[in-house]
Amino acid sequence: MRFRSHIYATVDGCVDRGATVAIMNAIADRLAAIAARNPALGFQVIPLVEPEDYDDFDVDAGLLAPVTRGRLPALNVNLSFDIDRCADGDPEIDALLAAHGMVLLASIPADE
Repeated sequence: MRFRSHIYATVDGCVDRGATVAIMNAIADRLAAIAARNPALGFQVIPLVEPEDYDDFDVDAGLLAPVTRGRLPALNVNLSFDIDRCADGDPEIDALLAAHGMVLLASIPADE
């Protein structure tokens, strides 16, 4: 199996813990519905509210810094596609993430 992962972050709408968790739930619910139709998709939606959350969720603060600039709360979304079974993207996912101000920070492995 070959995988490609995409890492996103945003601070848009993340004004406090409650707002961040609400955005997390909205994104996770939609991604779960998409993953039910596309089992080659894996995802994590991670709320970062306290500085300790970076360690607790094993998130690289430096990778997210271009978007967060150290500001919390923030939200991190990690997508993983089994590219032997499906394309490594989805227009519905792209629209969902764009609607929440998610910024693509990295694709691993990098696009060729």
